[in-house]
Amino acid sequence: MNLAVRNRRELAQHLQDQMVAARMAWSPALETDEEGHARTSVKTYLIEAHRLAAESPSAVELLRQITAPLGMSVDETEDSDLFRLRNEAHDFWCDTSMGRYWRLHTTAKVEDADIVHRKLVGATPLLDNVWLPPTYLEALADRTGSAMQTFSLNHDRRALTSDLDLAFVALRLWASHAARTLQKLREAQLFPHGVSLRSVKLRAGDTEPDGDFCIAEYFHNGKVTANGTSFDEHNRVLLQVLRDYGRIVERIEHRYAIDVSCDENGCGHLMGDPIVIDMDWTMSNLEHVVGRMFSATEPFRLWGVPERIAGNHFRARAVDLHVGSTLTFDITDKHIVIQLRAGRHRPSDLEPRR
Repeated sequence: MNLAVRNRRELAQHLQDQMVAARMAWSPALETDEEGHARTSVKTYLIEAHRLAAESPSAVELLRQITAPLGMSVDETEDSDLFRLRNEAHDFWCDTSMGRYWRLHTTAKVEDADIVHRKLVGATPLLDNVWLPPTYLEALADRTGSAMQTFSLNHDRRALTSDLDLAFVALRLWASHAARTLQKLREAQLFPHGVSLRSVKLRAGDTEPDGDFCIAEYFHNGKVTANGTSFDEHNRVLLQVLRDYGRIVERIEHRYAIDVSCDENGCGHLMGDPIVIDMDWTMSNLEHVVGRMFSATEPFRLWGVPERIAGNHFRARAVDLHVGSTLTFDITDKHIVIQLRAGRHRPSDLEPRR
């Protein structure tokens, strides 16, 4: 336990010390071992905290409700929006200064940190991962003035098909010009439909070896592993990501959420637009695919009973088990049309896992 961390400034120094230690322990062999590389790095988990109503608990109350069954305690610090979560083995620091979007930091081993994070988010629909769309990950280096060093691709249809020739492909690539290499791979159309970015590793800050820099890998589920010499650089990119994510969420909630409003004359007006996604299915049995999508299992976590409207047209009124919100899906062999009720939704709702 690190009892010396009393505020955000001391936390930044503590985490920077761990980032430096992780960088000093780096070796070329670790670069090809994702788990080994992450084990010594600082871990930051980006979390979205939903508010259902005004009477919802405060951040510290919610954290205490969630952590008590997990055998963890929550301590306040000198900063009113920074809390220390601890169990017998590890410390976690939850920074809630951005309101709806939290940063959960730890120096625990990645296997232990992942378990705690998964239990925290899974304990209540008020918390969810910050899901980073693949298109956003691909643009992240440019958006943050960073250099992409590594990327990993994922193509996983095991939840939808038993065809082993199509079921699963995962690749992790290192290149001197990673972004350019990724673009060339896309242009060459070497991968099957549906392959998308799982993670990108970025170098932010000085390019000189002895300068202030951070090397961090951003995963689609909001997990970040970081090492280097500057926690400030790490935090700078984190804040940019959360601001961008917040704008994505706001756009969903204001443009696409379906709702009814009344004008001064008492007349009702329908607001919001359905989302229309063009599809190029590579699986022939659409009925089987739709049934699996709404079976309440990973990775979709959508629960509903699809009905055939006509031919290859299916409709499902489903519950998003991540956050408890409801959505209506119309699925054909050409399109997916999603109607989002006003409320809480994830940017990943806009990017189907094909």
